[in-house]
Formats: sequence, structure tokens, C-alpha cells
Amino acid sequence: MRPLRTQLDIFEHDPARLAKANRVAAETALRDVQFSATERQERHDYYLGEALRLEALARQCKPAPARRRTTRQTGATPR
Repeated sequence: MRPLRTQLDIFEHDPARLAKANRVAAETALRDVQFSATERQERHDYYLGEALRLEALARQCKPAPARRRTTRQTGATPR
């Protein structure tokens, strides 16, 4: 079974981490000299919009609840 290209890995594609990377890309886009001033601004606006979208998605994500330990020990008992 082939994975879908649109399905992201939950560990490698953390919305908060991707948002931070997009903010860095937005700042870099303003300094890229190979693009014209209007293209630099358009690229900055795009990356900033993606960062805002991903930050909103990260706020919706809830961390997994902590697992409770069992009170009964299994295996050998400590001395």
C-alpha cells in the first residue's frame, strides 16, 4: 500500500516547527537579491501567511495525555 503524498508524518511535520521554519523563510525572502522588490514582498507575504496558518493549526493540536503507570509491579522485586 502506497502512502498518500498529502499525508504528512506527525513527527517530522510538526505544525509549530513548520511555522517557525516559514517565519525564517519569510525573513530570508526579504533579503534575497536575485528577486525584484515586488517578488520579495510576495514571497515574504506567502511564507508569513503559511506561518500564521500553521500556528493556528498548532494551537488546535492537543498533547497526548500522560499515561498512568500501573501500581502493580511485574517481574522480579527489588531488594
